[in-house]
Amino acid sequence: MSKHFLVILVALSLCGCVTIPKRVTLPLPPKAKFVEVSKFCKKNGLTYSYNTLDDVVELTSKDKNIRLLLNSLLVYYNGRFFRLKNSPFYREGRIFIPQELEDIILKKIPKIFVPLAIKRIVIDPGHGGKDPGAISPGGIKEKDINLRIAKLLKRELEKKGFIVYLTRKKDIYLSLQKRVEIAKDRRADLFISIHANSNRNCRVNGVEIYYLSPKYFNWKKRLLWLSNYLPPDLRGAYSRHQREIIWRNICAKNDAISRQAAHCLVAIFRELGFKVSYPKGAPFYVLKYGYVPSILVEVGYLSNSREERLLKNPRYQHQIACAIALGVSSLNRQYPRLVKRYGNR
Repeated sequence: MSKHFLVILVALSLCGCVTIPKRVTLPLPPKAKFVEVSKFCKKNGLTYSYNTLDDVVELTSKDKNIRLLLNSLLVYYNGRFFRLKNSPFYREGRIFIPQELEDIILKKIPKIFVPLAIKRIVIDPGHGGKDPGAISPGGIKEKDINLRIAKLLKRELEKKGFIVYLTRKKDIYLSLQKRVEIAKDRRADLFISIHANSNRNCRVNGVEIYYLSPKYFNWKKRLLWLSNYLPPDLRGAYSRHQREIIWRNICAKNDAISRQAAHCLVAIFRELGFKVSYPKGAPFYVLKYGYVPSILVEVGYLSNSREERLLKNPRYQHQIACAIALGVSSLNRQYPRLVKRYGNR
């Protein structure tokens, strides 16, 4: 269940406070004790906010963080989930909380879990097998360069204490969907796709780093696609609309961290003397449909004669791997702030 809680936790952790709109009046559930949310908060030393878009109520104090989804039996309390016998609901402009919640916060006081660092990283050497990717004038295949740099990057990141996985360790073909699913299955905190570029203009050169920009995707299509890939029992427990809410919040957090990751890598590459472009938004599949924060690194242009020579040089490949690893370390130092701002994993 921990994987499922992780998904819901992100969803409930990203909600803000807006004005309460008019709702349809619902009758009080029979044989159940409820209390109006403001009275409940006053009695228990809490303050509350309500996100009308996602129907999430958040109750907070110095040592308590409680999140409830209206008409849902799940309650999130200080990093853990509990199940209520009765669900909170909205009636005539007021929110009612089941009295049983008081028993939970008085009797069960779990420790707050706050992820302090990136732990697991998936590196994706682009292309492979029947798909060579770009091919240089001298016959260098992108798929081979990608794999060599990915293996070097794995080694550098492991030296820094990260748990690192490769989507492929040899010259095999993987679909784009399989690549992003590997990141999901490994419960990665970050997905890095390694590529080499090409251009008809042989003078174009330099490193480029991409993240998913909102202007390049259709929110509705993306959410519908992702919501279908929730675990089967979670899909059964939530309506399609609720699943879309979950994924909208996950995507907002992932996209924010992805942007920051791209900026961190660009800063490091510049410090080390590489020619690198400003971070770019792009609609690449592994970014658009990734389950985790994701970036794509174009390590140079195989179509440029100088960069072709550099990219096949093992020493230069190692320099690129070290630059990416330093960028990840820079992101890792900012990770607690990002998580606090955009929600727990």
